[in-house]
Amino acid sequence: MFERIVAAIDSDPERSTKVVEATRELALARGSKVLLAHVREVERPASLLAKAGALPPALHLDDHTDPRKLVEDAVKELQADGIDVSGKVGKNGSASAAELLDVADGFGADLIIVGDLGSTVSDMLQGGVAHRIVHLADCPVLVVR
Repeated sequence: MFERIVAAIDSDPERSTKVVEATRELALARGSKVLLAHVREVERPASLLAKAGALPPALHLDDHTDPRKLVEDAVKELQADGIDVSGKVGKNGSASAAELLDVADGFGADLIIVGDLGSTVSDMLQGGVAHRIVHLADCPVLVVR
């Protein structure tokens, strides 16, 4: 069980650190193969409002964070622990819940690890990526808080 794990990281450093830590513990305990995927919605309403100055900075993610670097750094960190890990960044640096579920299915994941539900206004009103993954995944989902 949990031989193939897909772990979703995003531009929130605290949430991503928690996901990487949980992934490390499970992968080391189970000898799991890991695929780290960057997850962030494409131009969600909260991001558009934030760019227009309608939301305080604390309510949105940093749109200038390079998702490839985030994934590359996390991959190197897990590889240093001897974990068989690779990384994937969604199209244009973004991935929807549906895209992440497709990635998990293609990888043969038997566990998906995601950070807790986001705190942006958009997440609260329409549900975040993690919320949709929990409800749509065919395999167990671990939500890390």
